[in-house]
Amino acid sequence: MSSGLYLSEKCVMPLKLSNSKYAPWLGGVFVFFISISAVRLMGSFENGRYQQQIRSDVLQEMSVIHAKAEQAINTRMALTMGLKAIASANPSLINDRSWFAKIAASMQKTSTGIRNIALTEGTTVKNVWPYELNKSVLGVDLAQIPTQIDAISETIKTRHPVLAGPVELIQGGQGFINRVAIYKTDDVNKPDQGEFLGMAAVVIDKDSLLQEFLSDIPDDLEVAIRGKDSRGEKGEFIFGDPEILSRDPMTLSIISMGGTWQFLGTPRKGWEASSPLAARIGILGFLFSLAFASLVWGLIAAMMRNRSALRLAKEASEAKSQFLGRMSHEIRTPLAAISGFSNELRPLVQGKRATEFLDIISKNCAHLTWIVGDILDVTRIEAQRISLRHVSFNPRELVKDVQQTLQHQVDEKNLTLEVQIDEKTPQSIVSDPIRLKQVLVNLVQNAVKFTESGTIQISTESGRYAEKEVELIFRVRDSGIGIESDDLERIFEPFCQVDSGSNRRHGGTGLGLVISRNLCRLMGGDISVSSTLGVGSEFSASIVAEVTSGRRSRNHLISTAQIVNESDSGKRKREHQTLLEESKILLVEDGPDNRKLICFILEGRGAEVITLNNGQEAIDWLTNSANSLPDVILMDMQMPVVDGYEATRQLRKNGLKIPILALTAHALPEEINRCMSAGCNRFASKPIDRDQLITDIFELIEENNLIAT
Repeated sequence: MSSGLYLSEKCVMPLKLSNSKYAPWLGGVFVFFISISAVRLMGSFENGRYQQQIRSDVLQEMSVIHAKAEQAINTRMALTMGLKAIASANPSLINDRSWFAKIAASMQKTSTGIRNIALTEGTTVKNVWPYELNKSVLGVDLAQIPTQIDAISETIKTRHPVLAGPVELIQGGQGFINRVAIYKTDDVNKPDQGEFLGMAAVVIDKDSLLQEFLSDIPDDLEVAIRGKDSRGEKGEFIFGDPEILSRDPMTLSIISMGGTWQFLGTPRKGWEASSPLAARIGILGFLFSLAFASLVWGLIAAMMRNRSALRLAKEASEAKSQFLGRMSHEIRTPLAAISGFSNELRPLVQGKRATEFLDIISKNCAHLTWIVGDILDVTRIEAQRISLRHVSFNPRELVKDVQQTLQHQVDEKNLTLEVQIDEKTPQSIVSDPIRLKQVLVNLVQNAVKFTESGTIQISTESGRYAEKEVELIFRVRDSGIGIESDDLERIFEPFCQVDSGSNRRHGGTGLGLVISRNLCRLMGGDISVSSTLGVGSEFSASIVAEVTSGRRSRNHLISTAQIVNESDSGKRKREHQTLLEESKILLVEDGPDNRKLICFILEGRGAEVITLNNGQEAIDWLTNSANSLPDVILMDMQMPVVDGYEATRQLRKNGLKIPILALTAHALPEEINRCMSAGCNRFASKPIDRDQLITDIFELIEENNLIAT
């Protein structure tokens, strides 16, 4: 009876469960375990198929690379065999440089990565191409180079080509050297059976050769090559990780006329035990993958949105910087004409009123030039392309020069400008005097601008000393209107001004302090400010500089008067009324106004001026033998058709030795370097300094005459 009761309860239990809320879960678990059983069975078959598929795929991918490798190597080795055949039939050509250059140049064009092609007489290099880049190897006895003697001996002994390397080349870098011995052919029926003449050699750049057939390696495939000096599996590894040998790689032999390389390949993740397809089978696996993919999708989408916003902000910043740079250039070019013509007009007019008008023009030109300079500086700072000079100068003299430069502005407002120099201030430091003066001039000009009465003071202090460095602090104090505490940090933001309303009393762009702080930070310091409203302000600019001896200062000093605009123009301006008499000057300038201005300046000093509109016209004119060459060339660097950089490079390439003076609206260090790299002798920025231009031209002509004699 108990047994019957037990059986009835077992039969009833599934019926009860089937009607409960757990039935779907139990059904799902039941199906899950059934699916897992099926998955395990299917996975076993799938994994076996997957392993075979991986090996088949790896072999197929390696075969494609293998075919490319043999083609790339043998194509280049065929050049060596061709050169050997020509030299064997006509041995006298081994020493014929003209013939060799033609043949080698033609061969070099047929394949990439050919570093040089050479012929030896015996084992001594007699001809090489390209000549200029490789002439240092002429006369070198290759048999004296320990790393190459084995390959040389083998090709001489076997009369077969040998692909040696990679080796460190005399010319620099690494490469493979394909050599084949040249034996004289006395009888066409017995080629290469005569006396040993030398060797034909082609040097193949290692990286270029490997890149040709390894550039398309799939991301999931790891490969390596061994067989240095074409010794196959006995040679050292040429490419890849030697540890690949421990990962059961598949191998193929790359056979060339010069020997054998062993090509090894294995999946980058190793020979996986299970198939990705087997892992994806099953309802729970699918649901988990879907959930995980949704999560990842959300994270990536958020990341992509952030990245897109960052990219747009960066592009907007770069576009702004490029726009400001272009606009500054476009402003500076006509500004050069306005400033230049007003200066040339000054001696031609009479009367106090006319002179006053010219003074106003000059003053506004100078102000606009300063603004353009600020815009360029901000552009370079934002693009992180601003650079500093490092020259020796006297900081005491620089402070006095700032005082002299701004004394006129101070006098106009009936203010007093005082200078106090700490006795500990060194006599000579190494830093950037141009940028330091720019900072101090900006701070003093701001003090003058916001001070109606009283005194402005410039002082220096010597801060902490290191072994060879000093921290210099320059303080500018004024008795002006002062700054509210809430505005003390805001004034260092771009385009920010304390009185920024439409009825503000003081002008300016709001860029000066931004530029000054960034320049000080580049020089190892910073700018800080303290101020009391209605009492005045104090700006402290600090830099860290190397201290030099007085002797070095005398030997290497570049005085502030030479590198910064001199306030007292009478100290550096000279009359050059006849300095350029009988001089012939070629002016290449696309701007008609600036062209007319420079012609007026030079012709007024006795020079004959020939004008052209662009670099192509200059090249054509100077290569025309009917034209007599000028004494000096003034070359604008930004022109249509062919610009000044390309024109100068082509003229120098053609052997022109005439001095070239670059004219450009960009007064940047990188611009100066670019002009000099193109082949210019000197550099002049717009607006043109008339007297400096005449001096530069005169000195270039004199220097060229000395060289000619």
